[in-house]
Amino acid sequence: MIRALLIATALIVLVMFLVRLSPLGEHEASELSAQRQPRAGSVTVGHEPEPADRVANSRPSPAPLPDRDVTPGGFTRGRPTGAAFARLPPRPPLSTPAVEADETPRDTRQVLLPRPVAIDAAHLKIGDGTIVLTGVAPLPLDGTCGTDAGEWPCGMRARTALRGYLRSRSVRCEVPGDFGQARETVESACTIRGDDIGEWVVRNGWAQALAGGPYEDAEAEARRKRRGIWR
Repeated sequence: MIRALLIATALIVLVMFLVRLSPLGEHEASELSAQRQPRAGSVTVGHEPEPADRVANSRPSPAPLPDRDVTPGGFTRGRPTGAAFARLPPRPPLSTPAVEADETPRDTRQVLLPRPVAIDAAHLKIGDGTIVLTGVAPLPLDGTCGTDAGEWPCGMRARTALRGYLRSRSVRCEVPGDFGQARETVESACTIRGDDIGEWVVRNGWAQALAGGPYEDAEAEARRKRRGIWR
């Protein structure tokens, strides 16, 4: 009886040994090992899980890709990263700006001008143009002469005197040939039937002579004889 039990026990041990050596036995052993390992997300007593960032940082970083030139033909490759800029010299201008030529001076000549109008004792309006009599310093139109009770509007009186002298007669002045057709002001010495208009105004005391001008002697005579504004 005892011998039969020993033989049976030996057979059972042999069968178990053979089963473990077979592929089926290895599969069962792997399943048993998997059951013993902790599942994902579970915490084993006595061990704390490592932080995710530590796990990520522990991974080796990928090697940098080589700098491969993919610039197509006919194009310049861009500046490499970190390279300094190269300062180029300024380019020449595309074109030289044109310099405006000076306006050609207009020829002047003695011109007979009709219907002059005296604006004051030194300015004549003819058409759209204005002539300033050379060497004459007029009084302002609202100027007054005298004092207190003897004050009088000598600026207005001087213009009236010159208008009476002209009487809408034509005057001859040295101006451009087309004077009066455009708005412009020209300085000129003018005459009426050969008489100098500027000299007449100053000699009769209706304007002052500009210092250093041609009519200083005419003003001195007007002062002596107390004519016009000098009375």
